[in-house]
Parts: sequence; C-alpha cells; structure tokens
Amino acid sequence: MIANPAGGKFRKDKGSMLPRREFDKKIRRIVTILNKLETKKVVKTIDLASEFNVSLRTIQRDINLIDTTGFPLKQEAERGCYSFMDNFSLKQIMLSREEASLLSFLHGISKVLGKKFDDSFSSIFKRVISSESSSPFYVKLPEGERLSENYPFLENLKTAINDEKKVNIEYLPDRETKEYEVSPVKLAFYEGLWYLLAYVKAGELMKFRLDFINKVTLLDEYFEMPQNLKTILDESVNIWFTEKRDKKVTFKVDEEAARYFRYGKYFPLQKVKPEKDGTAIIETKVGIYEEIIPAMLSWISHISEIEPAELKTKVKEILTSGIGRI
Repeated sequence: MIANPAGGKFRKDKGSMLPRREFDKKIRRIVTILNKLETKKVVKTIDLASEFNVSLRTIQRDINLIDTTGFPLKQEAERGCYSFMDNFSLKQIMLSREEASLLSFLHGISKVLGKKFDDSFSSIFKRVISSESSSPFYVKLPEGERLSENYPFLENLKTAINDEKKVNIEYLPDRETKEYEVSPVKLAFYEGLWYLLAYVKAGELMKFRLDFINKVTLLDEYFEMPQNLKTILDESVNIWFTEKRDKKVTFKVDEEAARYFRYGKYFPLQKVKPEKDGTAIIETKVGIYEEIIPAMLSWISHISEIEPAELKTKVKEILTSGIGRI
C-alpha cells in the first residue's frame, strides 16, 4: 500500500492503483469542477464541498491537483474562489472536460510514482497544453457572443432539444412581440450570430435569432426529430438555407477565380465544370437566392453568364441600388 494523492491508500493487490469507487468519485468531482470553471468561470470550494458532501480539504486537494497539472488557475479576491486565467479555455487545447480531468488524475499518480514518471508526464502535458500555438494549422472562425452569459433561457432550449419537447417562445424581431409554438431542433452559429432552428406547426423550418428571443417556456408536448436535419445543415453555407432546393443556378467564372473554386466551397451543392480555356462553369441549387447572392457579390468582378435570368436581374438591381447610395 502506498499513499494516494486524493487521500487514503492505493491498492496494488487487484491490479488497480485506486479502488474503482474512489476513482469514479474523484474523476466525477474533477469533471464537475472543470465544467464549472469552463462555463461559470468562478468556483467556490465551500459550494463544491456541499455539493459532493466532502470536506473543504478534499475539494482543495482537487483544486490543487488541477492547478499543478498545468491548467492555469487564479485565486479570486474572495477566499476559496477560483477561476481560469483570463482568455484560457479547454477548447483552445481541444480537450474535453473528461479528458482534462483524466490528465489531472494521472498527474497525481505520476507524482506518487516518482520523479522520472512525473517528468515524463510534465513533458507530455506540455505538448498537449501548447498544441494550439505549436500546431502548423490555424483556422479563423467568426467571433460571436457567449451563449451562457447572455441567454437565461438557454437551459430550457437545450432541455427541449435533447428531450424533443415543444416550446413556446416570445420573439421580438421588430418592436412587436410575437409568440410561436415550435419544435426546437438545433442551436446554430452562423457568421457571428446564434440562432434557434425550429419547426413551426406547418412543418416549416424557421430560424430565430437568440438575441430577439425574450422568453422560452417548455411545453408538455413532444415531437420527432427530423431524420434529414444533418444533411440540411451540412449542405448549408449560411443562415439562408432551406429544406427544399428547387432552383438551379449556373454562372461562369474567369480563370483567376476558377483556381479558387476548384478547392473552396462557396455555394451549396457546388459543382465545378472546368473549361478548356481555364474558366469554369459553377452549378448550385438553392431554395431562395439570398443564400448565394452575398457570395456572388464578393466574386462579381469574376462572374458572367448568370442563369436563370431572374437571379441575374436581382444581382443587377442590388448593384445598381448600392452604387446609387455611394
């Protein structure tokens, strides 16, 4: 028997360094603490001790283990209160809370096993924690507001989506509040804004901006999640998508733009047909033209031969109106 960083003894006789029940309890506590740090930002040891029915000393050991593992904690002005350092998030290092808690637990074991194991763990953890800065890849995503901080009704929406329960929402897109009874299916982030995707009674998929929602009430009525939802979302390029894509669009791009279209997806269901002269014909399908007009305008100096004529007219009207306001 040797000392256990969580208190008590390790058991070596059954091939496990720690009794299963104690292992589960400690991992559960660390997962919860990391979850609170990641979402609520500040944790209090006294609240955690009460929640898990353990001593303050036990919770403090958990906090110390998270800190010494390498996750950057700071102590708040109020005694027994902790948070992550500013601008740190587990998402930055692409770790789930469960993975992070397991790392913390393994760190405690490595310290018991001796300096060689502790040094090896530190080396591994350093590579994990610095993965963002050392990675050869960088992806820039649109910035948006934080869900948990701005929307008190978020938990109701998550519950409704997970349990497939209908909700009533108060919506204020203009100056008049409207009420909708909807079947919520996803919370979606497009171009810096959060939306609730939901079906209305008629079976139409609607998008509600979260910052326009005043209230969400759970109803005692259930719905069935649509089977084709993932396909619909995978085909989308912005919030203007629809379930039905019955409008075929084609246009030509010059040689300079064709090189980009061969590798980048700018339009839903995009197909690129190269021409012998280096140009390309682009095909796409939409439900409403608004889904593709913004992207077309960004490439307008490289585009010609737009079909159908209805779309060509819309693009011309937008350009003429914009020039007139300059």
